[in-house]
Amino acid sequence: MRIKANVAATVLPVLFIVGIFLSSAVGYWKTESSKNSTKFTTGIFEGEADPADIRGSYSFSDLEKAFDIPVATLAKAFGFSSSENPEGIKLKEFEERYGIIGDFEIGTSSMKLFTALYKGLPYEPEDDTGIPQPAWNILNKEGATEKETLETYSERVVSLEGLEVSTKTAEHTEKSEETIIKGKTLFSDLLNWGLSKEQIDDALGMSMEAPGDSVRDFCSENGIGFSTVKTPLQKLLDNM
Repeated sequence: MRIKANVAATVLPVLFIVGIFLSSAVGYWKTESSKNSTKFTTGIFEGEADPADIRGSYSFSDLEKAFDIPVATLAKAFGFSSSENPEGIKLKEFEERYGIIGDFEIGTSSMKLFTALYKGLPYEPEDDTGIPQPAWNILNKEGATEKETLETYSERVVSLEGLEVSTKTAEHTEKSEETIIKGKTLFSDLLNWGLSKEQIDDALGMSMEAPGDSVRDFCSENGIGFSTVKTPLQKLLDNM
């Protein structure tokens, strides 16, 4: 049976709208990315949200929903208590505000570590992941992790005093001559140090998007373990 053109023009849009409605109802149609962290599927933590899946695009409000940690606690831990809208603060703002402090970095991984220690969940941080002093104080008072285990991270504690602005520019300039991949290393640094785009893409398992992005931020946004990318890239650099 043939359908007249004028009838099709009326029916097809209706069917399309109905299809979207039904897809939305059963959870197939999504207009924005999900902020539901991956959960542990085995062991004593089965069903708990995994801190390792926290990303830079997460806000304090997203973390409160996923891990049941009050926004006020998160804001105090990372020096945002005076913010007018702490609920909307995103983790990627940490590096813009603090950057590298001494030997450690305050970034998304810092929140992963804080969340894990606060909730008593497993998480293996990067070697340069730091913990803000206010966060450390909260962990000692309220955290679920045993004191002996918590103490193993004491050397990562850094002060936030006087660090209300980003140290990103200064630190990046200072370390730009070193071919050592850090949390602030940009894809453009890797290219300038002699790596090809193909080598970088191969380590990522996908195409590098913008040379101006930091390697860690890209990994965090795409659910890739930073260490799984850092290790092969560093080996390539060391062998050059």
